[in-house]
Amino acid sequence: MQLKNITQSGFTKVSNINIPSIFFNRLSTGVKEFDSLFGEGILPGSSMTFCGQAGVGKTTMLLQMMEALAGNYEVGYASGEESSFQLAYTCRRLGIKNVAIANETDVDRLVKATKTLDVLVVDSFQALSSTKQMNSREFERYAVNELVAAGKENECVIVFVMHLTKSGDLKGSTLVPHAVDVNFKITRDEEGDETARIISVYKNRFGSTGEYHANMTRAGIEISERKEISAPKSKVDRRKELHEAILTMDPPNIAKSSIMKKFSLTGSQAYLVLRELQDMGKLVKYGKGDEAVYKKTL
Repeated sequence: MQLKNITQSGFTKVSNINIPSIFFNRLSTGVKEFDSLFGEGILPGSSMTFCGQAGVGKTTMLLQMMEALAGNYEVGYASGEESSFQLAYTCRRLGIKNVAIANETDVDRLVKATKTLDVLVVDSFQALSSTKQMNSREFERYAVNELVAAGKENECVIVFVMHLTKSGDLKGSTLVPHAVDVNFKITRDEEGDETARIISVYKNRFGSTGEYHANMTRAGIEISERKEISAPKSKVDRRKELHEAILTMDPPNIAKSSIMKKFSLTGSQAYLVLRELQDMGKLVKYGKGDEAVYKKTL
């Protein structure tokens, strides 16, 4: 049964539902560290994003994963970011020999490729193109819908490489992460050395989420321990922590500009939190406008 046919609208008792065999026939890389990222393996026909800032190791890790899969499955790496020669050079350094690569960005041709591939990496989503005339929003929707649907139809795993800005935000809209089944992010671990990485699985419709510590070396990525992702703090808790951090600042006289810089707040956000602390009787304001100074009460 194809992944596209596993949904149903009628209410049915769970004891009467036969789970499709596709859920038990997952793709395995044979590498424990990679397979653990997906839980029990990669569900055929599923789709995912793999995002990170430039130079963090997205291509290296995905090429390694594809090489591990290539022993038992047909895999393809379509790049609009690097030439085939550049990719081949990277593969030689990493000892990768069996991944099929192409400089292909056309959505319709990639859709056709899903008929013969078990896994297709699209590097990157932002580099995709089409001969059809559409505005950017229409094209984004067209590209993700066509490729995700083709993946489900042909039981081909689709991996979209996505770029992050310097501030860590996703480039473009959030349409793609919402449309796929699994979201990965690779970031530099600020608490480690320059090779330290954190791989986060923050959405997984068919498995678990978590964080994995890794090191990016010249020979490739080495994944080590897994850590569960803790539940995000509530807005109230985050606000309380901000209040406490401001009240422990030195010197005791606080300016709006200083907390904007220290806590990366906009002018309106800084004004609002200072006003909250005034209303709580924790700060007293002296002066007006941006030149005002806030002093802590005893």
